[in-house]
This record gives sequence, structure tokens and C-alpha cells, in this order.
Amino acid sequence: MCSVGGIFGTLLTEQDCAGCRLCCKFDSYGLWQTPVICKELASKILQEYLPTARFIRREGHFLMRFEREEQEDIYPCPLLDPEHGCIMGDEKPFDCMIWPFMLMELEGRRVVTLSPICPVINQRCFDDVCTAALKAAPMIFAYADKHPELVRPYMDEFPILAVDKAGH
Repeated sequence: MCSVGGIFGTLLTEQDCAGCRLCCKFDSYGLWQTPVICKELASKILQEYLPTARFIRREGHFLMRFEREEQEDIYPCPLLDPEHGCIMGDEKPFDCMIWPFMLMELEGRRVVTLSPICPVINQRCFDDVCTAALKAAPMIFAYADKHPELVRPYMDEFPILAVDKAGH
């Protein structure tokens, strides 16, 4: 797995994320952002973390099935422990590891974008966020070389912070 924790440590601390966890909950409009799960990780989730997990099969990968909270338009990640955060710790899905950055494709080029909803990142110096994205981009693009299913179509409201010069 790509290790970007050191890069994000200055932007998002465990305490920042523990106090928010917005990225672990989706409304019906944001379900397209749920993490992509490769076959190996799906097996690991079932064997070691959440034997009751349910998945939706896509072309060569999976999406975890999220259940709506009663009386709410909120779909929390089934791997989220409300008191302790992600039960997978450092083995979480790639999308979660690189959050608040996202990997997208625009006009045949992969780009690292920034989610506009992270309240902690929105309070950080934008230059620091851009620097972290540029440092993480080579690792993100290298991981995507092996897992092209992780690349999502570009959405206009996501600022582009890094562009893959290789053009995939």
C-alpha cells in the first residue's frame, strides 16, 4: 500500500480526523465517493475486520455496501467505529489513505484533486495543501498504475492540485 501518512501528518492529525470523521459518512449525493476496494482488500476485510461486510461487485473491484442511518440521509462506512475511528487502522482503503485528496481523470490525464468538504483542510494554508499534494502525487500515480480502477471521472468542484505528466 502507498504510504502517504507522513505527508499528511502536518495537514491532518489523527486528532483532527477523530474529531470530524466527515469523510467516513456519505449522503445519498456523495455515495459515488465511497472507497474502491480491490479483491485482496475485500478478502482481508471479510477475514480480519468485518465478516458481515457486504460488497457490490464492479469491473475488477468492489464497493462496500453502506446502510442508511435511520431517519437520516447519512450512510456511515461500516468500518467506522464511532468511538475509535476506522477499524482497519493503517490498512484502510487507498481512497481513505489519501483523503482529502482524490484521484480523478480529466481529458485523459490523471489528476490529484482536493475534496471541498474537509473542514480541517479548509482551515489550512492553501500553499501547504498544494505542497503536500505535489509530494504525494508520485506515490498516488504509481499506485494507480497498478490499480486503474481507483481513478474516478473528474468533477468540476474539485480543485486540481497535481497532474500526471505521463498521461494515462
